[in-house]
Amino acid sequence: MAAYSSPHGIYCPNCGSSIDSDALICPNCKRFTHATELDNLATRARQLVAMGQLQAAREHWVAALNLLPSESSQRRAVEREIRKIDDRLSPSSKKDWTKRLGPLGVALAAIIKYKTVLLVLLTKSKLIISAFAFLAVYWALYGWWFAVGITGSVFLHEMGHYLMARRFGFAAELPMFLPGLGAYVKWQGAGVDPNVRAQISLAGPFFGFLSGLIAYGIFLSNGKPIWLAIAQIAGWINLLNLIPVFIFDGASAMTALGRQARIAVLVVSIAMFFVLQEFLCIFVAIATGFRLYKRDFPANPKQGVAYAFIALVIANGFLSWFALSQARLLFPR
Repeated sequence: MAAYSSPHGIYCPNCGSSIDSDALICPNCKRFTHATELDNLATRARQLVAMGQLQAAREHWVAALNLLPSESSQRRAVEREIRKIDDRLSPSSKKDWTKRLGPLGVALAAIIKYKTVLLVLLTKSKLIISAFAFLAVYWALYGWWFAVGITGSVFLHEMGHYLMARRFGFAAELPMFLPGLGAYVKWQGAGVDPNVRAQISLAGPFFGFLSGLIAYGIFLSNGKPIWLAIAQIAGWINLLNLIPVFIFDGASAMTALGRQARIAVLVVSIAMFFVLQEFLCIFVAIATGFRLYKRDFPANPKQGVAYAFIALVIANGFLSWFALSQARLLFPR
């Protein structure tokens, strides 16, 4: 919804505060005043690209550009989309100049290509070096296969955040591992709508849950208990991340949940504790109770985010419980 006017002036559609007629961001709630129109333009532009109507798609992106602040990451993302379309509408003349310059042109093209590859390697060096350090710590403590499995699980969890942030057009860096602790993804998202931030936050536990299923599938295929342990730890770590406090993913996701949704999370978490005897569920419940008491409810809660949050609590809780139950059957005390 764009900013609306009344006989008394222009008002923000998100918080209702008075704003300038040309304001692109509300000074009170810090949200885009044309958020709904931007979503519609972006959706339609992607549809037009898929149908091959590049010029029409470009016009939609340009229209969106005019509704975004000049320094926002969303504007830079839209500009990238326009450049992609421009490249398709007017293919690069690189082949032409390489032909005109003959062998020299071919050599220059090879240098440029090599420079690009080198740049990619340099930009990914933090990921590679930190991942090896992370793997080395667990290799020394628990052996090679556990180190590979837990590193892969953490990597998939973080890639969930990375891919979802990029899906929404934000500038994001590849995961950075912290040996012995975990990993994180750095992305530019100041003033992001709580519902968008929640989706980016919950993408981590979702991808992490998938990593646990992969580990359990490997266990079924080769029968090695180490993969059962990795599946159990994956579920446990992702459930831990859903506790809605501090720097955990659940804290950001909870900002998009209204009162009723938080009560639902509280009830489900308590029920999960009694069914599975998983103490992390109590911590989820306690932290959710605190967030209810804090009353930091969003202006426009989304029911879908609440369903996703609850589903991830249940899925990761059951994954951890089931894998642990299987291990107890294999290795009875």
